[in-house]
Amino acid sequence: MKTRGAESGGVLIGALLIGLLLAMLGGVAMNLAMTEASASARHMEEKNGLLLAESGVEQVVAWLTHGDLPLPGGAPVPDRFTGTADRPDVELDAARPDDKQILRGIGAGAYRALDDLGRIVRARLYGPGLADGFCTVEVTAESGSGVRRTVSLELGALHIPPLPSAVQASLPSPWEYRKFKDLAIRFGTYYVPDREGRLYRDGNMDAASAQTPAEVFGSQDVGHHRGLVFIDTVDQAPPSTDNLTTLVLDSPYMEGVFYVNAHVVLGPGGGSHADGRPAVQGVLHATGSLHVKQPTRLSGAVVAEGGLPGENLLDVQYDHDLGRGRVRGLPVVFPLRGSWREW
Repeated sequence: MKTRGAESGGVLIGALLIGLLLAMLGGVAMNLAMTEASASARHMEEKNGLLLAESGVEQVVAWLTHGDLPLPGGAPVPDRFTGTADRPDVELDAARPDDKQILRGIGAGAYRALDDLGRIVRARLYGPGLADGFCTVEVTAESGSGVRRTVSLELGALHIPPLPSAVQASLPSPWEYRKFKDLAIRFGTYYVPDREGRLYRDGNMDAASAQTPAEVFGSQDVGHHRGLVFIDTVDQAPPSTDNLTTLVLDSPYMEGVFYVNAHVVLGPGGGSHADGRPAVQGVLHATGSLHVKQPTRLSGAVVAEGGLPGENLLDVQYDHDLGRGRVRGLPVVFPLRGSWREW
């Protein structure tokens, strides 16, 4: 026969067991929550590091494209990188003060918003693994809590025929119509002109979208680079004697790579820049004739397949990089498919 005390003791033991079980379950739940929070935080830090590393790769590609890769002593970019990951051709390491400043600069401009995510600690350039490659870009970034991620990408290079002299006025031109048309459609800006010299972006011939040469060619100031600007023939066929319009380029300052399938009239009193003369920085390539109506300063090179009739009032300062096929503003490198790696 059970006593009242025995029954009370059984209830107490049961309550204690239930309490212990609940405490154990609570501990497990708390531990799982902490583990999940830790894993989530780790995942976020890895994402931050990956985003920074990707931005670093984009910056190196931009440096190569614009000829701004920071090489020791201002050395030229090699025709092909040949180093290895252990012995790279170029290495920027944040452990070195000078390199740290360069790597931190990647956070400037478009990447300013990434500054709070962490920092880029290393960038390497070395030989490609693919036969048609130009180089491998490898960037390592570190999140704010010290989580590191590395990405690498192999790049190919476009082979741009060199412009061996400051002024060329003879046929054939070394820059092919079809190749540069394709380049502009992929990487630059492409226009079709009408007979009156108006320009239409991407061949959209709606009158409401017409632009003037000043709107297409003009730069606000030094550094406002137009990139590759390609003006097609009026019928979008290879240039001939009857499909070239005439464009009047009267902007005070023009900076870019201008491939113009037209006759060009340059600087007819349209203003001046800096030293009182209209100025062009880059390459002006005309498949027609080039008429210079006002003394004009040009830094880069000029190609006039149709010749330079009349007074030649061009003051040209030759850019020797053009003799090596290095053209500022042209997309000289591009990603090779399937070469992206991250770890």
